[in-house]
Amino acid sequence: MSDICVVHLVRKKNGLEPFRDFLASYLAYPAGVDHDLLILYKGFNREADIAPYQKLLEDVPHSFLRFADFGFDLRPYFIAAEKHPSQYFCFLNSWSVILDKDWLLKLYRHINQPGVGLVGATGWPSVPPSLSPPQKNRPLWKKLLMPLVWKILRFRYGMYYDYFPHYYIRTNGFMIARESMMKIRRGLILTKMHTCRLESGKNSITKQVEQMGLKCMVVGKNGMGYDKQEWNASNTFWCGTQDNLLISDNLTRKFDTASLECRQKYELFAWGELLNESQGKAVDN
Repeated sequence: MSDICVVHLVRKKNGLEPFRDFLASYLAYPAGVDHDLLILYKGFNREADIAPYQKLLEDVPHSFLRFADFGFDLRPYFIAAEKHPSQYFCFLNSWSVILDKDWLLKLYRHINQPGVGLVGATGWPSVPPSLSPPQKNRPLWKKLLMPLVWKILRFRYGMYYDYFPHYYIRTNGFMIARESMMKIRRGLILTKMHTCRLESGKNSITKQVEQMGLKCMVVGKNGMGYDKQEWNASNTFWCGTQDNLLISDNLTRKFDTASLECRQKYELFAWGELLNESQGKAVDN
């Protein structure tokens, strides 16, 4: 058994292709440090359902667990940490694709530093309350209705979330010590709202780790760790060219394939007035 366990979630609902993409990247880019690989099969009701996935993994050392398709990503993560005795866990969701060699070593070097409690490939300061998402390709009725919907959402938002900038590590790819993971107060994880609150709400994983007196950092492809005030200039999630991404997911790939105009809207939606700060840093450098 290794001190590090890489946990990858596989959802039957997503089909085989996302897993092929992940596995191709996992085999193409050496992790750089010894680890166990644990596959979480979510929504596979029969043993026979996982056969195509196990066939792809026949030459890859790993273990696996099966779960019913409820509880979203985070519930299986906590169960995996309870069952597997590794000291550190790196959780990768079903859309994760590794982008560089030594990716796990880069994460591990930072999570293993004194005073650091959570690291991830991407972080976000939550939604700027004065902005709404890009409206491209939405029907007219949605474009007309969305301003009212957003007013209602902003009111409810304040009940469960801190206002912008409210930094949190995205759970598409993150690393944490088992000891810290077991201290997280998670409550029920039955709905999408429960999951969102635990990822980015007032009592999020990031918030709880900070309450332990530990820092939360984004780690780039360049191996550097970024404190939350630097995330907007890290060239990772929805900023710049995203060339410093260590691990991609469906949302970062959506940004990559969008038009320049749409990318600018996504960037503004994600970072708001913090964009001016990051551009200032780029000029200063």
